Amino acid sequence: WAFRRLFELESECRSAAPAVQVEAIGEFPKLLDQFPFPMLVSSAFLKLGDLFRGSANSLRHHIAQVFETSQHHLAQIAHTEELLKRVLVVLYSNDPIARVLALRLIGNASSVFARFPEAQHGTLLQYQSTHPLEIAAAVQTTERMLEFSPGFLDVVWETAWSKADRSQVPDPVRAQLIRSLRHAAPRLQLSVQLYPRCRSWVGRSDSTAVVQCAALDTWRSIIQPHNELAATDAEFVSHLITHSLASVRRSVLALLSRWRPTRPTNDDGAARLAGISGLLCSHLAAQLGGNDADDLGEIRLATITLARIEAACPPAGPPQSWAFAESLAGKALRTFDDARCAWTAATRLPYRHLASSVMLQVNVATILGEDSTKARTACAIRDAWLAMAAACEHTGDAAYIRRFLRLSWAWCKSMGVEATVAAALPALLGARSCSIAYTAAAIASLP
Repeated sequence: WAFRRLFELESECRSAAPAVQVEAIGEFPKLLDQFPFPMLVSSAFLKLGDLFRGSANSLRHHIAQVFETSQHHLAQIAHTEELLKRVLVVLYSNDPIARVLALRLIGNASSVFARFPEAQHGTLLQYQSTHPLEIAAAVQTTERMLEFSPGFLDVVWETAWSKADRSQVPDPVRAQLIRSLRHAAPRLQLSVQLYPRCRSWVGRSDSTAVVQCAALDTWRSIIQPHNELAATDAEFVSHLITHSLASVRRSVLALLSRWRPTRPTNDDGAARLAGISGLLCSHLAAQLGGNDADDLGEIRLATITLARIEAACPPAGPPQSWAFAESLAGKALRTFDDARCAWTAATRLPYRHLASSVMLQVNVATILGEDSTKARTACAIRDAWLAMAAACEHTGDAAYIRRFLRLSWAWCKSMGVEATVAAALPALLGARSCSIAYTAAAIASLP
């Protein structure tokens, strides 16, 4: 029956009515999911390849969508090279739209096509095109192929490198091309070459925010023990901490989170760390002092980076990173208590916000390594446990709450401050939430 249905779909695909053709092509994924037999899968995709080779572009678009929808069946194709030959006929045609669709199909089938030199060479040739859609499709296909064939990076490296340097390339295409170069991270020689180029893309006057974000993300991905972020480069990107766009701020803070500052050996190094600390403090003060909702992602990255700087170069007064983390946790606890007191059936309590804020205190206390901050963090954990125990049952965040309780207890045990938190266990055992009570019982049973 399955093969009879396949032959029916093939005949419908060759109908003169476009609506019948599109409807028949849309039935292929259903047939493959219902009968995922290797022989049927191979026959179906080969027939789709024949249709792709001889159809109009409107039909080729729907065939490429079938390859995307049914890509989990591609590994069962027995004659992958024969299928690729049918697609390459379209890739080498004179119609740029047809070449774009062929590139899209190759990208959707990268799990089986990426290892073939013919597919790699065909994709590389399209970088010479002047058609913007074709270049964008080539970049997208390259990104997909690199996931399944890391060796393709050697083939496309010089072309992608030079193309990413051209400001004439549209920003979205250029950004995707720069992000595709992150696959150089495991390769020492290539990552060392890419490091200064990422710095150049961030600092160029013609680089837009889209390109800067892509360069910062790629720069972060190639940071390795053998390719660390230098203090001068941390200072270079730190001016973007106060950028007006949140996407740029998150990218630069994520890059700085990979930086491991060391104790300065001269006045220039100390001044450099002081300048970065000042920018981080200004940013955190603006974030925590505003009336808008706190961006926990930005606050967490900025606070942890500031804590690492203060651990490497202890300030004269109390650590600012701890003050910001404690302020955020206190604010989150007050917000949670207010929401708990005004709870209704339609209210969603901010469990995640409270747990994330307290865990930020845990991170900062661990980095600073001071006994006083560890003790005060244990008190913050105890207060958060008590607030959650008094709250009404809310099952939507049960898994998140359980993880918070276990992680915070494990940290207290490792730091020797579990006695402070253990005082909240009776309240947790009597919590209205069954999930919280069960987790508390599991914690209480631990040695």
